[in-house]
Amino acid sequence: MEGATLEEPGDVDSPVKEPKNSAPTRKYADGGYGWVILASCFVITGVTASFVRSFGIFFLDVQKYFDTIAFKVSWISAITVAVFHFGSPLASALNFKLQLRVITIIGGIFSMLGLLLGSFAFSLTWMYFTTGALVGLGNGFAWISSVNLVNQYFTDRRPLANALASSGDSIFVFILTPFYQWLIDIMSWRQAMMIISAIHLNICVCGALMRPYRSQKKSQNSAPLSATHSTKGLCRKSLVQEKISGYLTLLKQPQFICLILFGFFSVIGLFIPVVYLIPHAQNIGIEDFKGALLMSYWSAADLVGRLGCGWLANLRLLKSIRLTIIMMAILSILLLLIPLAKNYTSLIIFSCVCGFFLGTIMALIVTLISDVVGVEKLSSALGLIMLFRGVGCLLGPPLAGLLVDWTGVYSTAFFLAGGGMLIATFFLILTDYFTTYGQNSSQSTGNEKGNSNSQVRPQEEAEKGELGSDTRGDPAVELLNAVPE
Repeated sequence: MEGATLEEPGDVDSPVKEPKNSAPTRKYADGGYGWVILASCFVITGVTASFVRSFGIFFLDVQKYFDTIAFKVSWISAITVAVFHFGSPLASALNFKLQLRVITIIGGIFSMLGLLLGSFAFSLTWMYFTTGALVGLGNGFAWISSVNLVNQYFTDRRPLANALASSGDSIFVFILTPFYQWLIDIMSWRQAMMIISAIHLNICVCGALMRPYRSQKKSQNSAPLSATHSTKGLCRKSLVQEKISGYLTLLKQPQFICLILFGFFSVIGLFIPVVYLIPHAQNIGIEDFKGALLMSYWSAADLVGRLGCGWLANLRLLKSIRLTIIMMAILSILLLLIPLAKNYTSLIIFSCVCGFFLGTIMALIVTLISDVVGVEKLSSALGLIMLFRGVGCLLGPPLAGLLVDWTGVYSTAFFLAGGGMLIATFFLILTDYFTTYGQNSSQSTGNEKGNSNSQVRPQEEAEKGELGSDTRGDPAVELLNAVPE
């Protein structure tokens, strides 16, 4: 869509063209109140990630409290992350009925209640539903809504805004993981969860600041209210149909199937170290507080990796997917070697190096998905990949728990993590092959069509040109594009 008469993508109040005599209002895009939205998203990202990524410091305490095996305890974090992935699309669907501000506040309340109720620790099943499902659902609601609003407020500076918002993950984990361990040391893990639940109430505060986005212009001669609602209803119905058609189209592409399998196996390798790194350190005799610091080192290196690889990717020296393959292969080998670390110094080195390469991969994932499926199909592709990543999150930690229970040492969990990453790397290589093969085939087909079209009569070319111009100017297509996802 082009032209100054069209609305910004984030506006839902007036999806039709503005009259020329509309009065300009305050500019929100790429600045102004958008920085408040960005700061709120930064805090929400950090708070929601801090407990999930530092759950390892609670692992052994929960296991001893219930006197159970690692397999059963690992389901708590697995359910949290899986429901987070499943809840994000649900939050996007609720946006048709509720404001993003309301969804974010609901998410904050769910997250707080999940931690508070889970601290009573009546049973492991109770913690599955509270600390697992309820916290995961709340985190998913809050995160997806805040990220959505950031992308509405920022256009030209959108890459910078997303990078700053996502950095809250690493920074908050770096700061809060030692703090959580300190709370456990001076009180107990259950009392620490009560205090952490109060910290999660800050999500509601940030949600209250989530002012809905408004376009830069307000129409003086607005359309009738009934006509506006009718137009919105038709556009949203068409949008749902387009989404379903987009999903079916993607699932017919071999490169996207390989991309889904990449997401499934990679999340096993990415999430297992978060759960088992600290228990592994404590199991070999490292002090609890020093073990918690390992995740801080990991998060600091993660942040450096994200920023550094983002700068490297912008140089376009290598395709994003091939750069990711290199980083994945290195990280796979490093994860397989972590069990060799038998002292605190070696664990610090592995934590920093693995965190760095994990950060590089996280910085490249969205870019490589858009390179494979195209920007116009990115939203549908992310939805499907999030779904299968949720399944991987649900299976990864429990499978690692089975290995730990079978062998009696936590280091064996990293063999599953490294193996999953190697399998994911293989499917990413296949994705690159099918993508390259498809581009070469389309280029050769285009050349053949170009040669055949050169022999078409001028009259037929003129007729086709008229039909093409009519399609491009279809107002229904413009109205559909104006409705936010």
